[in-house]
Amino acid sequence: MADENENPPKDTPPAGGNPPDEQDAADPEKADDKATPAANAQGGAGGVGNGATKEGGDTPPANGGAAGGGGANSTPLSTALNPQIVQAVGTTNHAVLNGAGPGANGIAYQKVAQAAAYAVQDSTDYMRNIMSMASATTGVALQKMLVEKTTDPYADIIKAATQAVTDAQQTFTSVGTASSSVVKDFDSMA
Repeated sequence: MADENENPPKDTPPAGGNPPDEQDAADPEKADDKATPAANAQGGAGGVGNGATKEGGDTPPANGGAAGGGGANSTPLSTALNPQIVQAVGTTNHAVLNGAGPGANGIAYQKVAQAAAYAVQDSTDYMRNIMSMASATTGVALQKMLVEKTTDPYADIIKAATQAVTDAQQTFTSVGTASSSVVKDFDSMA
């Protein structure tokens, strides 16, 4: 059997460290002499391609060199994107923008319907308050009529209280009808 130290395999670096090609590459003068046209086209350090000067060797490649895009042959960004991703983004944008109109109309309709509901609620509160005051007024007027044994002016007061309730009911009906009409008209416009 032969001694392994006498004839090392060609791939094994010598005992000093780097293989012969890497030792030469560590020396800038020897590295420039061994640069291949392919390395220069990719923009390798010290190569002629990508704007680096042969003597300088210190200028880094502009487009990443080994990444495969240096010089005039760089790939445009539009073709570098995955077409499936571009299509997915386009589909999403289309779906969002087409759904925005009906969604906006829906929100506007909800706001109009809510405003109409507030108007009806306010007229209900108004009618309730008028009825409470009319009830209290009628009770006091009846008490005075019994104590004083006369209807003047208390009958007119009771009549006015009753008329206030009737007016409140009419107001409630008018507000409800108008609110319903506004919501229906808005729904046909949306």
